[in-house]
Amino acid sequence: MAITQTSTVHTSSDHICQGPNHELIINRGDLVLGPTGGQHMISPARYARIFEDFDGAAVALSATIPATPGAWRSRKGSDGQGVDWTVSAGNGGVAIGTIGDTTATMAVSGVQLDQGLNWKANMGELVFEARVKMSQITLISVFIGLTDQVAALEMPANSAASANTITTNADDVVGFMFDTSMTADTWWLVGSANTVDATAQNSVLAPVADTYAVFRIEIGSTGIATFYYNGAAVGTAMTGAVTATVALTPVIAGFNRDTSNTPTLTCDYVMVQAVRG
Repeated sequence: MAITQTSTVHTSSDHICQGPNHELIINRGDLVLGPTGGQHMISPARYARIFEDFDGAAVALSATIPATPGAWRSRKGSDGQGVDWTVSAGNGGVAIGTIGDTTATMAVSGVQLDQGLNWKANMGELVFEARVKMSQITLISVFIGLTDQVAALEMPANSAASANTITTNADDVVGFMFDTSMTADTWWLVGSANTVDATAQNSVLAPVADTYAVFRIEIGSTGIATFYYNGAAVGTAMTGAVTATVALTPVIAGFNRDTSNTPTLTCDYVMVQAVRG
């Protein structure tokens, strides 16, 4: 294997070498893969990590997480029209949540995908990433990120239905919020640490119906969050995005603001990682 040196990267045989079957062997340090703003640290010994690609047989998720490592939970509202998040078999796999057709609240028309409270900012280098699309971008409220509760169906954050003000329902939450009840129908960057809201930021980026986008949040050990949208940094570093010691779960949630349709949220994958304790 040739040795390559640049002004910023040095590799040599004591760090990286070719294995007997032409595989790449990392002898020292960590391997970082991916484009700028979308890197993944590959080091199983150092990082706790989940990557859910929703592969496998078609199955509807339920409100009770089965006793299986890495399992996910689905909740839906009371209107009877929403459909639990369902894994759809196929190349790569996806999970689809169908929102109810009642214009009311999360409790009535909402759907929510979450997992266990396994992640804290103070673990170090906490990262959330998901690839998600929505079938419509009108009359809808959507949240993608991390939240602090899994006891009940809850929209972590949504529009307060007055100008560009936001209601945070979770005590600790950080993520991307899109709500057509906002004056600006764009992705908003939101956070709250122990019920104290961080200053919400308008990304000025609007979603496109039925088109995937990649949402990424990197959170420092003190609860400062940096946001990325399709690999590009958006907004500014958010101080007080979450309480560093509060346990969080990945979450994708949405509810309807209309009565004439049942929109869907489709998640291609979810990734969370942090330094192993």
